[in-house]
Amino acid sequence: MQCPECDAELSTQREFCPQCGTPTSPRLREVRSSERPEPELQRSRRRVFILGAAVLFGVAILGNFSLFSADIDLVPDEPRLGPAVIEAQQLYEAYRDDFEAADDLYSDREMVVSGEFVRIAPDGNGHPDLRLRTSDPARQWSADLIPIAHEPAARLRPGQRVTVSCQRMARYGDIRYLQNCAIETEAEGDEAAAAAPKQ
Repeated sequence: MQCPECDAELSTQREFCPQCGTPTSPRLREVRSSERPEPELQRSRRRVFILGAAVLFGVAILGNFSLFSADIDLVPDEPRLGPAVIEAQQLYEAYRDDFEAADDLYSDREMVVSGEFVRIAPDGNGHPDLRLRTSDPARQWSADLIPIAHEPAARLRPGQRVTVSCQRMARYGDIRYLQNCAIETEAEGDEAAAAAPKQ
């Protein structure tokens, strides 16, 4: 067959002329002829560009955003504190003696807390919480356990010394508790007695 545009010889298998690029089937020629002319496409592109620039300018004005000098603070104003490593009794005393100062120091901070295991108690959602002894039986530290710590917690015995590593000191109203905790160490027998702090 011949190209309808340049009269080049074509195979019937070709959809486009290799010489001029004209579609060989009438259906493809119809689709191509219905495309918008280049001047109209340029006007549309210009409108989209102007509209986009106007939107960006509006965002810059309303949002107090500077495209060329965006402030990105890569260095925080205050140094990030590492985990607080503390005994359960010392943590209790810190909150008892000056709640606000203790909260400033420990709130939302990673915690590694050691103490004497008292019991496992279900939290409000029915998940096991590990309780650490303090000098006030009504104020034991509650450690919200992650699922992988449930089995080691079930092996603990009252009076056994344990260390929990927790994602953060969390709060529920006026209550502070240790959240997302794993059991780091479990001391047993004479080892527990030797590791216990001297009173």
